[in-house]
Amino acid sequence: MALTIKMNGINHIPKGEILFEAGMEPDGVFALVKGKATLMNPDFRITISSGDFLGLSDLYAGKRLLTCIAAEDMTVYAFPAKTTADIPAILDANSEYGGRVTASLGRYITELFARENTYAREAKQLSGEITDWYSRYCTLCKTEQLRAAALPETAKEAFVPSKMPKWLEYCLESAKIPADVQKSYFSFSRKVVLRHIEEQAGICRDMLAECTRQGDFIRRQGAVLVNGGADNLFFFFCALENAAKSEEAKKAAAALRDSVGNKLNTLTDLFEKYAGVPFEAHEKRREARKQNASLPSVSEEPCENALEQILSYAGVSEKEAVEYTGLLQKFTALEDKSSTEDEVRRLKKQLTEGFYNIYEAVFKKTYKKEEREIPQVIRLFLDFGLLDEKMITRTQLLELEKFVLEPVDTESTGCHIFTVREWLTWVYEGKREPSKNEFDQEYVEMLRELRKNGEITEKEEAEKLKDKEERLHYEVQNLFRYNHRLVNGQLSSFVPFLYGEFLTGSLERTFLSKQSVLKSLNWLRSLDYSLFYREFLYMNKELGIEKEYRVAEVLPDIILFPTLGTKSVMWQDISCRHRDTPGRFLLPLLSEVPVDDLMVRASGRYRWELCRTIQGTAWNNIQIKSLTSEYTDYLMYYKKNRDLSEERKEKVKTQLQKGKNNFREVYAMDYEAWIKYESAGAFKLNKVAREILATYCPFDAKIRAQLAQQPAFEEAMARFGRERAKKIRETELRNHALIKNGVELPKELLDTIAYYKEH
Repeated sequence: MALTIKMNGINHIPKGEILFEAGMEPDGVFALVKGKATLMNPDFRITISSGDFLGLSDLYAGKRLLTCIAAEDMTVYAFPAKTTADIPAILDANSEYGGRVTASLGRYITELFARENTYAREAKQLSGEITDWYSRYCTLCKTEQLRAAALPETAKEAFVPSKMPKWLEYCLESAKIPADVQKSYFSFSRKVVLRHIEEQAGICRDMLAECTRQGDFIRRQGAVLVNGGADNLFFFFCALENAAKSEEAKKAAAALRDSVGNKLNTLTDLFEKYAGVPFEAHEKRREARKQNASLPSVSEEPCENALEQILSYAGVSEKEAVEYTGLLQKFTALEDKSSTEDEVRRLKKQLTEGFYNIYEAVFKKTYKKEEREIPQVIRLFLDFGLLDEKMITRTQLLELEKFVLEPVDTESTGCHIFTVREWLTWVYEGKREPSKNEFDQEYVEMLRELRKNGEITEKEEAEKLKDKEERLHYEVQNLFRYNHRLVNGQLSSFVPFLYGEFLTGSLERTFLSKQSVLKSLNWLRSLDYSLFYREFLYMNKELGIEKEYRVAEVLPDIILFPTLGTKSVMWQDISCRHRDTPGRFLLPLLSEVPVDDLMVRASGRYRWELCRTIQGTAWNNIQIKSLTSEYTDYLMYYKKNRDLSEERKEKVKTQLQKGKNNFREVYAMDYEAWIKYESAGAFKLNKVAREILATYCPFDAKIRAQLAQQPAFEEAMARFGRERAKKIRETELRNHALIKNGVELPKELLDTIAYYKEH
């Protein structure tokens, strides 16, 4: 049913309705009162917001230059207008209309200029790349003694630079003038505003023609890359790879083919962003792959219809799938996805609740399956949180697919680094106990409290302790769901899945591989050698050792969360109240912060919490010396400390304010400075903080030797030396007593004395 427009009145246009189509004769000009409209043709698409005018520049062309569609429910006021002679009547309706029209056209010209520049740059680059690729192809064919195929005639088309319209620079500068100023200026003279609008309309027409010309050129050159037949570079390179005899030539041909594939992805992103349509050549490559299974698979096509596949794989009912798809579409349509308005918050809450239910169902389905048996789209969902491939660019999708590799075993290094999927597998199988919840309760403690409150029976408690499904659900809802937001860092705008606007920059730069995390951990251990060493009670009845102490290193479990984030979380220092169990560090799999910074921040909090655990109720008792008791005393009474100048006291006050009077957070700040700066001899800490850190977080022996030569570090290092010598004497005396009683020292005690002496 055709849309009926009431002239000289308000019209409500539903989302998706066409207001006017390209090529039609103009019949009116429309002031966009509310909502948004999309102006488009095959090479161009732009969104117009409320306050702008639609269709006025078409009057100078005598036809509609673009199709106008309601991007959302919108309201327009329609002015009857078929030629430029009708414009004065529109301007006379309101003295501000002249300035509003010029401001609207100015924004339009600015956007057209940016689009045309991008198209021109891509067109020029593409033309040069085609020439270079074909030249390299001919050289390879000659080396392999093969006949080089001839390029199609389209490839010989020369790139013609754009001709900038007269007055363009003037109009671009005019567009920067505030709208209120334009309203005031252009309200004084109808002749002035009409001349200005005429110039603007001419530039709009010329710039739109340039966008179309450059877009057409890129599309034609795209057929040189891939056209579905045999006369294109993609086919040439595939054929050369198959025919080449030397491995060197095969690799070179494959690299050329991948270059074409990457270019197609770039151009597809460009056309989807600026024109809202796919790039035809890219579709041709897809068809070629479907028809010819023998084509190389190095640059396989990204996953398609991801959300549909994930919901189906999870076994979600049709009704729930439709509801969740609708919610995600609403989110995708949001102009500001970081909004904290109530309606947006409710939408995100619904999406978030559904996400973790879907994640748990998908995980169960993949459990015990070989990696090759799990579809690529499911692995991207589990490891990166990708719900819908349409929410990110094709380039971002291809980057993610590169990261989906076979699991890396870090167990042999003594440190386990997991993806969330791998971690849940260990919890599901009982290799690790479920994590603490947000109330610092272990799984066992949580069940015990439920029983005491009468929420479950004793029998149910015993069943839930062993029930794999219960353990998994608890871990998903507590560790995963609660910390996902914390690791992401965007507490008010968080959603658990990936979307394009949130993924800034290169994903390769942000990706934390297990190797990079392990490298960072080892770097930190090379500075703070005692970081993960702990003292345990040691007994050996066979040797007659009733009570001794040993030292051993317990590296943390590190879990990589499927999100782009800025924070690391030290969730647990030990597990199940046992001192010989590893802590749990949580990091984002895609990080906007260097991995070393994430590791240092988590480790600072880890040292504090481990000391609190070991010291128990005496953690802040200054009579029992420890890291936490000395730091607490220092921060509580810094104002009376004679070793601190007034300037230093003011800095401590600022630190406390920044850390919201949380002593652990202030210590973590100092620990970061200790590792990143003081280890290199840079003075960042005051005398008191330096001495405490030197005593309880000592550097490696080589670093200590270098720093001890500086007066600022001399006293701090001397205290550590005294404490270390005392510890060695005490350990040797206990060992000597054992030897005197005829006990052969076991490896655990020999390793302990060696640890104290060697470091």
